[in-house]
Amino acid sequence: MTRIRLLQMAFAAVLIFGSGFARADVQKFMNDCGGKLCAYYQLVLTPPDGWVIDQKATSEKKVQIIVPKGTDFGTAPALIYVQVFYHAGKQQTLADFARVSNERWQAAAGDARISALAPVERANGKPPFLRFVYVNPSKAQQAYEVGSFGVDADKDGNEFVLDVVLTGGGKAALDRVDKDYVAFLKAH
Repeated sequence: MTRIRLLQMAFAAVLIFGSGFARADVQKFMNDCGGKLCAYYQLVLTPPDGWVIDQKATSEKKVQIIVPKGTDFGTAPALIYVQVFYHAGKQQTLADFARVSNERWQAAAGDARISALAPVERANGKPPFLRFVYVNPSKAQQAYEVGSFGVDADKDGNEFVLDVVLTGGGKAALDRVDKDYVAFLKAH
């Protein structure tokens, strides 16, 4: 089971905290998912300098995927993906959401090691992103990732949790683009 799917399941089981955060541009789309309509959310985002949105992969995977210019989902040595989850109104802190999500990942990945990194302050005044390193020896395509959790809202004040992940071909590939990833977090 992929980290994306586990986070989707975690969010279905665990809803996050209350209101009062600045509004942003989260957009809602409806997709056919087996004969019924399912909501899909996207952050209106600006890729870091030298990066672009891979529209094809984003459309296929229903997750915003950002890649270095000149690459795509299949060829990028590192990429950023953004998932946006709706919050239905129950109280839970972002730290608790991250903890539960990380516990689920740990249980699914077995040998994963998860370490907290320093939070990333955001230029827009919203609460900082909580950041983690995931070392997953038994998951070849996800052997090393950096994931960040943040909060946002749409124009109507509905709340969302953002899951922004830097993933790719290992620690060295991610280290080379970490400054771009952090700049992206700060800007959103």
